[in-house]
Amino acid sequence: MYDKVVSLGSRLHYPITITKLLKSPGDALRKQENIVEYKFGWRRRVNDDEWVDETTYTEFDSPAEGKLKEWRIREGQVIGADTPCMTVEEACGHEVQIQGLCSLCGADMTEVNWASEEKDTDRAMINMTHDQTGLMVSENVAKKAEHDTQRRLLRQRKLSLVVDLDQTIIHACIEPTIGEWQADPSNPNHQSVEDVKSFQLNDDGPAGLASGCTYYIKLRPGLRDFLREVAAMYELHVYTMGTRAYALNIARIVDPDRKLFGNRVISRDENGNITSKSLQRLFPVSTNMVVIIDDRADVWPRNRPNLIKVVPYDFFKGIGDINSSFLPKRTDILPAASPQPLAAAAAAAAAAPDAQGGSPEAKASPLDELARMGGADDEASLELQAREQEKTLEKQLVDRPLLHMQEELDKEDELSAQASDDAGGAPAHHARHRLLSDDDEELMALQDHLTDLHTAFYETYDRRRDDRKQSEPTHPPGHARVRRRSVDDGVDLSMVPDVGDILDELKSNVLSGLVIVLSGLVPLGVDVESSEIGMQAQNFGAQVLDGVSRRVTHLVVSTSRPRTKKVQQAAKIPTIKIVNQNWLVDCLSQWRRLEESPYFLDILDQDREKSDDSTEPSSEAEDEEANDLKGFDWDMADKDLEEFLDDDGDDNDDDDGGDEDESDGAESGGDAETASVGTTDSRKARKRKKAADGDDSDADGSVAGESLLAKKQRLSRGRGTSALRSVQTLNNGDSASNGDGASQTTHDNFDDDLERDLLAELEAAEA
Repeated sequence: MYDKVVSLGSRLHYPITITKLLKSPGDALRKQENIVEYKFGWRRRVNDDEWVDETTYTEFDSPAEGKLKEWRIREGQVIGADTPCMTVEEACGHEVQIQGLCSLCGADMTEVNWASEEKDTDRAMINMTHDQTGLMVSENVAKKAEHDTQRRLLRQRKLSLVVDLDQTIIHACIEPTIGEWQADPSNPNHQSVEDVKSFQLNDDGPAGLASGCTYYIKLRPGLRDFLREVAAMYELHVYTMGTRAYALNIARIVDPDRKLFGNRVISRDENGNITSKSLQRLFPVSTNMVVIIDDRADVWPRNRPNLIKVVPYDFFKGIGDINSSFLPKRTDILPAASPQPLAAAAAAAAAAPDAQGGSPEAKASPLDELARMGGADDEASLELQAREQEKTLEKQLVDRPLLHMQEELDKEDELSAQASDDAGGAPAHHARHRLLSDDDEELMALQDHLTDLHTAFYETYDRRRDDRKQSEPTHPPGHARVRRRSVDDGVDLSMVPDVGDILDELKSNVLSGLVIVLSGLVPLGVDVESSEIGMQAQNFGAQVLDGVSRRVTHLVVSTSRPRTKKVQQAAKIPTIKIVNQNWLVDCLSQWRRLEESPYFLDILDQDREKSDDSTEPSSEAEDEEANDLKGFDWDMADKDLEEFLDDDGDDNDDDDGGDEDESDGAESGGDAETASVGTTDSRKARKRKKAADGDDSDADGSVAGESLLAKKQRLSRGRGTSALRSVQTLNNGDSASNGDGASQTTHDNFDDDLERDLLAELEAAEA
């Protein structure tokens, strides 16, 4: 029997007065049966200026069926708002439903009657199954089922492990070139793709050109041994954003005997959300014993504490995740570790931040989380993203990027062989380089992490239970109580630690005490502390700053942009270790602080020896600007600027030998400051002499009284193009060839602004 509290509802004309209770406790109730009489008052309009008070008597019908257990209202009571009115003992609580029917009594849960404001389907809103059976349970049933599962795992000394597929334990593509390489033993990639598995999705696959395409699946190296070892410590679940048909096909490849995952496979078809994942979908009551392995952290906005992020598995170069159309654009892909001829064909990471919002570690109630997931996506959104994925797959089929990348390698091999032959060497056989190689070792480190976590969890659990036993009161001799053994003996759910807390403790020791600055690794417009790589570094114990200072211990630099303003600043501080991005990636992957020397960045001598010792923090935007000027000829610019500042001496003073005097004075002065003062005084003397002689203009056509600034600008416009004028500002890189003079105007404005700043400082010094 199930007790249900029934309310009056919000549709009555409150306030109401209970006039009669038509049923007594113990009576049977039927839905829509009159059980209460009540009255309410209201005003009726007679004409424009007159209203009449009216009283209406009516009945309240039972919205529930069962036996009346007790009334919570009484006759004569005035009720001003919705309130519980009775408790009904029901024969069935309808807490387990399937496809809209109660699985216990068979009643139709979708039936709606006018007497009830509640839907019976709301009694079971939690889906704990991995499939699409439509089995829904109530929160009470979910708690009982989950507690039973936890007790079983505790007896087995296991935890739950949720495993992502794409780029975590497998890599998939539909490039037809893979099949051709498998059939061609002479191809350099043949050995690399020999063990690639394949399947087709004819009816359940994508539409359009990709319909019926072949999926090629590469298992991450060591996967079978990894899963076998981990399964002894964890109960495994698959959680993917691919379709169910896709997920089941991969599960058959990875676990053909269904001993590892069984039926525990959930896909985007059952997820309830196509942009994020949630542990509450499978574990709505508690996630204290659940661990996640995934190559993406941003798709778990509410479960980051439970996540072990793995390095993405990228066997098929540049393909990425073929199901990524259903996920937010990732921001955690770092620039290529080493530039290669084919890097341009690799998929780039977009800089859009995760749109999930909210605190990444916030925990929601089961019902709130299910409501969030269930209401996030409509059919139009799902259809749009499905079309985007179809376009992505079609592009693979048409463009065949892997084939073209291998052709580029072959061309380089031919050029290398030709150069060797031209050098006069004996003809030799030159082996073709292969595009695909498989030296990934991520699962080895991941197995160690999962083992350490499992050990730490059960050590904490056992210690808590032992502490409780020792704290229990003792009894005098002869009065000791004997505890009766039960089926749950040795299992105590109240002593279960949170695996997220243990995982956080293990991670936080790795980079503890380090202060890190990132250069070239954070998308523009993203706060470094909120960036994916920044949050990872902080989770492992490091402090992350935006700018270089003497507090910084490590500058982590993108290998694709090794010379930025931050690098130049850090090079002047000997205590800062300047390393490439692979140092941080490997530390996060291996969960230990690695020796920095193999990752040290080559620093130019001029960056270390430059006299400017400024260490003011530089932003990522300034690093971007520095990178844009990477190929600029600064020596030529310095020379042009020096000539420009000496224009008045060179062009105007040939008649009086002033330059020679200034030069002699500078040399005899012994330092640059003395020379500067002497030069300034000589120029002022020549100007006074010309004014006394009545000259109206200099040899270059200047007019008496013309300001120094005007003179400098006029001389500059007549000098033609210099290295300074070759600089193009951002976003106008193509204007030089438009032929309409727009580019020259932009350059002149750039020069004028620079000259004004420099000459303003010069005039201030002469004043």
